[in-house]
Amino acid sequence: MNHSSPLPKPTRLMTALVPACCALALIACGERRADTSTSQVAAQVGQGEVSIHQVNLVLQRQPDLRPEQVEAASRAALERLVQLELAVQKANEAKIDREPQVVQALDFARREVLARAYIDRLAETAAKPTAQEIERFYEERPALFKTRRIYSVQELGIVAPSERLPALQAKLAAARTVPAMLAELNAGGLNYTLASATKPAEDWALPVLDRLAGMSEGQVEFLPQPPGLRVLVLTSSTPAPRKLEEARLPIEQFLLNERKQQKVDTELKAMRGTTPVKYLGKFAQAAPGEAAAGAAAGPASATLAPPVATGNGKAELEAEARSKGIQGLR
Repeated sequence: MNHSSPLPKPTRLMTALVPACCALALIACGERRADTSTSQVAAQVGQGEVSIHQVNLVLQRQPDLRPEQVEAASRAALERLVQLELAVQKANEAKIDREPQVVQALDFARREVLARAYIDRLAETAAKPTAQEIERFYEERPALFKTRRIYSVQELGIVAPSERLPALQAKLAAARTVPAMLAELNAGGLNYTLASATKPAEDWALPVLDRLAGMSEGQVEFLPQPPGLRVLVLTSSTPAPRKLEEARLPIEQFLLNERKQQKVDTELKAMRGTTPVKYLGKFAQAAPGEAAAGAAAGPASATLAPPVATGNGKAELEAEARSKGIQGLR
């Protein structure tokens, strides 16, 4: 039986690191092409240099830096850029920048940066929510604000074929306690994971929060979750209400981020609708169905760029928050 989640594969880490390295490389290359005679130089590296502007560009990618952290973060960014500059100089000496795969990768990274810059600029045109809209959002979601609670939950993630779920749910409901449920699962030879979590309302996905808000301590809820079933057992909850004035700024930012997302998605769909796209070769036959499936799967901006731009490096965090529910209201 599987009682724990597998560790991430190394290939995922490499996939995550490649865009960051490409971005840093573009920072270095773009700065070198510019007129550096009037730039402030942070470090001279052989015949090259690293400018303060490059350091600032790296810092912009780090979310939520506190004032007392800026100095240390600046030095760390400079060291990364120095190492990058050393590697770039060696790559140029070896004429690696002329290799076809490297040329293609640099061009792809450049196009991605341009596309993201366009998306960021488009998102910034979204209108800010009004005071009335903020207040309505607050009133319509009491579980997040007026009756907000901190929930302690035990969760079971069970892998089971769909035809077994009704009978399994009935057995688990009769068992009532987690130890009794585990005994049922072990007897049935089913794989499962068991986890405990204590989180405030905004850290739960909205469908889960809707269930938790109506539960009493000790109550069990079942949520279908392919490839099986998710079981929630509320062990305790503590009231932690938030007043309107305390929640106003987070709500404003959350609503603004939603509007930015909608603005970007609408524009990208309009662009797709007015620009001819012709699939060729092996992609020609499957293209219409796959395009429709992709449109149904999620927002168009998800494959192009971070959905929102806040100017302070929070785009990725906010995108993840929206995918989980309402964490952006912290």
